[in-house]
Amino acid sequence: MKTDTELEQDGFTQSGRQRYSQTVGDFSDTLHQKAVLYADADKAPGMNREVTHDHVRSAAHAIATVGPRSPHSKSSVVCQVGEYVFTAMAGVGGGQLGQQWGIICFGAGLTAAVVLFVIRNVYLK
Repeated sequence: MKTDTELEQDGFTQSGRQRYSQTVGDFSDTLHQKAVLYADADKAPGMNREVTHDHVRSAAHAIATVGPRSPHSKSSVVCQVGEYVFTAMAGVGGGQLGQQWGIICFGAGLTAAVVLFVIRNVYLK
């Protein structure tokens, strides 16, 4: 960890140095916790925990890949609700495949649900 003198030489203000030190400490605590969890998951019952470089690397990767979740857009929610409705429609039609309206309901519901699924997962991400 950088010293206050090094940070000051690099242009950090007092508040910047404090935030930097706090963030590094928080990251260190989180890295430690996750590395221990990975080691506990790998150890055999009755054996002592051994935190290896792989556990630390996996923990750092897990921290780096986790970001704030973005809220779902309205169009994504509408598509997902539509998927449920059209899937139910396909289910009702699937129960009546002996009749023409059942075949139409099944085919249209299934097609619409798949189209909405593709739109939501390809275009709205």
